[in-house]
Amino acid sequence: METLPQLFSLNEALLFERAKTIGQKWEKSYWSPVVLNGGCKTEPKCRHCKWESFKNSRTSFDGKRTLSQVLKCAETMLNAGATHLLAPSGWMGYEIPDYFCTYIQAIKDHFRVPVYGLFGSIRLSSLLKLKDAGMDGYQCGLESPDEAIYRNFRPGGDSLGDRINTLVNAKKAGLKIWSGFLLGFGISDKAIMRGLKLLKELSADWVAIQPFVPFPDTELQREDPANPYRWARIMAITRLYMGDESHLVATENSGAYANFMDLTGANSFFIFPPENNSACR
Repeated sequence: METLPQLFSLNEALLFERAKTIGQKWEKSYWSPVVLNGGCKTEPKCRHCKWESFKNSRTSFDGKRTLSQVLKCAETMLNAGATHLLAPSGWMGYEIPDYFCTYIQAIKDHFRVPVYGLFGSIRLSSLLKLKDAGMDGYQCGLESPDEAIYRNFRPGGDSLGDRINTLVNAKKAGLKIWSGFLLGFGISDKAIMRGLKLLKELSADWVAIQPFVPFPDTELQREDPANPYRWARIMAITRLYMGDESHLVATENSGAYANFMDLTGANSFFIFPPENNSACR
């Protein structure tokens, strides 16, 4: 197997062709988010957070959802073609609220589909409670393998080390893990290599390299978005590096990124609720 420097130096035509060949071997999957709580205890707020942008245009986005709202949204997204559900919340601290387990169990009882949690860094005790409730896996992004970039856009809340520990503990709890990081903010190829090596060491079951996209009413709204070609290239490198060990998730499937989607080797994609869908707002 090639080293990461060798993969980074591959001719683009060969890189993309090989990535597509591997990606075609995997069964396609489709994820949809079912938000449990739009609030977040991170202070100061993340400087790039699209959820903070959502709260300015949709006052209903902030705060805890009722169980009936969560189940209605889950049903809506499954009817739209989702095969897996992601149950996110803003960070509530290292111990989850008990109702998270109630909601996860209800989703599993009603729909019997894979459900992954996304609550930031949490303790092993919380992961074990979620596993007992029926949760199949846990998503915890590294955000950035570059500590300086991490704290630039995420000045408060949990640390990169906390997130790594959460992923390690999720594996200990018998959960599948999903991780990755943001591409943007001037991240170097060297830092990307460090991040990919860490994801491989963690034996991540699902990997996503997410392009940074600025949102209005955030501190970093003037920051340039990730270049779509570079994103596709890093995704293809990730596919070759992770090989047959990990699903590759494409988190952006519209605009300029959609034009490069077929080059990445991704086999997993997102289905987002439409803006006018009241069930998932």
